[in-house]
Amino acid sequence: MSVLMMGMFRSCAAALLISAAALPAANPDQPVREILLVHFTHTDLGFTDHPAVARELQRRYLDIALDAALATRGNPPPARFYWTVEASSTFYEWWKTAPPQRRGQFLDCVRAGQIDVTAMPFNTTPFLDAQQWGVVAHWLPEPLWTATRPSAAMQDDVNGFPRAGARLLLQRGIRLLWTGINSDSGGPPIPAPSAFWWKMPDGQRLFVWVGLHYGSGYDFFEAHSWRRGPVPRAADTAYRPPRRGEIFASDEGSVRRAQQRCIMQLRALAGRGYCYAMVILPVTNQWRLDNDPPFPPLVDFVAEWNKLGLQPALRFTTASDALQRMQREIGGKIPEYAGEWTDWWANGTASAPRELAASREAKRNLAAAASPVWGAVDQQVQSTIAKLYRSLCVFDEHTWGSSMSAALPDSLDSAGQFDEKAGLAWRAMAKSEFLLSQRARTRLANQPEGLYVVNASNAPLSGWVRFAAGGLRAEFVSVEDLSNGGRQPIRFEDGMSPWKRPRGPQDLTALNTQAVFADRSPHRVAAIWVQGLAANTTRRYRLLTVAASQPSYSAGPDIRLDGDGWPVSAIWSGMADTLFLPRFGTFLSERVRGFAPRWKAMDVFNAGAAERASLRSEVLEETEAKAGAMARFEDTGPTLVYEQPLSHSRLRWAIRRLEIWKSEPRARYTLRLNRISSDEPEAFFVDFPLPSGEILPRLSSGGEEFVPYRDQIPGTCRDYFAFDGWAQYDTPRGHWLWFSRDAALVTFGGNQLLAKRSTPPENPGRVLAMIFNNFWYTNFPGNSHGTMEFQFDLLWKRPRESPSAADMAAAVMTEPVIEINPGGREEPLYLRWLYKP
Repeated sequence: MSVLMMGMFRSCAAALLISAAALPAANPDQPVREILLVHFTHTDLGFTDHPAVARELQRRYLDIALDAALATRGNPPPARFYWTVEASSTFYEWWKTAPPQRRGQFLDCVRAGQIDVTAMPFNTTPFLDAQQWGVVAHWLPEPLWTATRPSAAMQDDVNGFPRAGARLLLQRGIRLLWTGINSDSGGPPIPAPSAFWWKMPDGQRLFVWVGLHYGSGYDFFEAHSWRRGPVPRAADTAYRPPRRGEIFASDEGSVRRAQQRCIMQLRALAGRGYCYAMVILPVTNQWRLDNDPPFPPLVDFVAEWNKLGLQPALRFTTASDALQRMQREIGGKIPEYAGEWTDWWANGTASAPRELAASREAKRNLAAAASPVWGAVDQQVQSTIAKLYRSLCVFDEHTWGSSMSAALPDSLDSAGQFDEKAGLAWRAMAKSEFLLSQRARTRLANQPEGLYVVNASNAPLSGWVRFAAGGLRAEFVSVEDLSNGGRQPIRFEDGMSPWKRPRGPQDLTALNTQAVFADRSPHRVAAIWVQGLAANTTRRYRLLTVAASQPSYSAGPDIRLDGDGWPVSAIWSGMADTLFLPRFGTFLSERVRGFAPRWKAMDVFNAGAAERASLRSEVLEETEAKAGAMARFEDTGPTLVYEQPLSHSRLRWAIRRLEIWKSEPRARYTLRLNRISSDEPEAFFVDFPLPSGEILPRLSSGGEEFVPYRDQIPGTCRDYFAFDGWAQYDTPRGHWLWFSRDAALVTFGGNQLLAKRSTPPENPGRVLAMIFNNFWYTNFPGNSHGTMEFQFDLLWKRPRESPSAADMAAAVMTEPVIEINPGGREEPLYLRWLYKP
């Protein structure tokens, strides 16, 4: 996106000592003595064009940049063309098809310092898990990494950068991070341009340049915008890139006028507190700013500037060289910060809940497929896992749709762009599921007859294990645990019967508004209760045709209900507090009142702190769902189940389900809803109040733990948090562990939309999962609707226990693997050609 930033700058702490031999004498009105001009294209895998076109454009741009660099190799260094590769993923695609001669020329320009390949494959969202960050840090093959010698990373546009990524960069030897943050609906943590040291928990530090928006360098030399918009596609022949002389003209008169404009802009910077003798100015082409080609005539503009001896000095260079120079000049004077760098733009991802859920399921499948329970991971499996993680990394890249995705949500361009994006998640989910089944069948297909339940996670598993009853090829009604001889009946549940015409309303649940197939057919789902299945282990059961008596279970917790039969508290023996508080599982929505509601939301966000609270009350309207009927109760034996329909004006239907374990303080909440189609902005939350007091939770992003509000870089987003799916409260009265299977955004204390919080909220134990949000006016889907499902788990552990939410999350959120083996041996050709990954 291309909205330019004009932020206010704080005063510099002290004047910097600059080498007098290198730069002219300081001027208090305009301290900048040298400008480092860095030319690149901002890479969006979409937004301006369909992702397939955007990728092709980026590959073609590399050939333009390479030829421009080669054409000026014989010039003195100040008159050479320089190009920075912002995103190494598109460079790698170019490299794979480039002939040897072009590869050699490219590496020659890298060695000469004219072309700079940076370390990040793309500008990314904060939704990558730890495995994905490992993939991102090794996107280029090691020989190519060595040959291109990245020394800096770039993250443009996006408003944050996970500490997990920063630590991986440091491990790879990258100690310089460039950011060109877009202030639209967010902004940089400190005024731009400026810099700080980012200190990691292990004491290592990353030099971070908080630069101007990537398109703003142009405005330091040109008084008028050349672009005509809004954001034309590359195929739109009514628009074109600028030609020589239309921008950055290199005749003497034009260059002198550009110098006067530059001095005026630099004085404005100084007036806002910029006091360094050197500044980095990013320059992109002016066709669209994003996904734009190199502008070769820029080298002539710089050469003429320096030929005329104009001040400040203008140095055409690369991002890595510019950052190294800035670090040498100001590294001893800049502040140091520590903590997570949370992202204002993370809320956009909640506009596509189903696709987000699919990507998270794919990640769980891949983790399960890599479990040691299946045996060694061979090269073929490793290769498949790596390819799927790459697809998921691209899915988590920051571009989620067309520039007109909210304005024209049903246009072919908007639909096509999001289809390409969404397909990355859907394909990864399907292929990861198939890979996991291959791993299971290869390991278990020739094991003795029985039903196998496999926990492929790193923590013990307890709960119902469900599978299609059609997989039972005889009249089995019970199972025997062959590890201890215990027997239990198979629990049969209603479900969908595909291709069966419903006879009447009795064959349909309230959710089945399509009425195509009966979904209240008996014996469609089979379930057995599994208790304490250890991490990465398999348990075998014998299937029986004789009935078994129901095992005895504890009475369970003391549960209080509200007037509609919904639980408001649950206390087990040994607990001083309830597991949860009243309102647990409350659904609520937020809509924006007023004309052009997305702009009204921006008005609130951009308002001053003094008026923002009153504007939020005026603009935001909160509506809670009401109980649609008394909750239905069922005692399943090991659990207690409460199910209740909900009524809400924005939902066609909704039903919530709370399952409470008898044997341990644990509950699982599942919400299914059908959102009524609407292009207007709204946000959905599910409320989970916990009795944890004023204790702040621990979260994790990319496998890196942090405490929100306390362990954050100043100025970063505190309204909501992208997280790995768990929150842990450690109190003197015990540990509360909350897990979110599908939603990847959370906030605390209440709805914080548009609040721009700087302090912790009251009641941080009130956890709100953000399950939907289409407030963004561009780049994210404008109208996801239809059926969606979200699942959450809550556990309590005693104070003396030392639970690890990170270890338990996979066991809680990942379904165990089921294999039903008949007698006899599997067909060898199936094992060789079908089941083997």
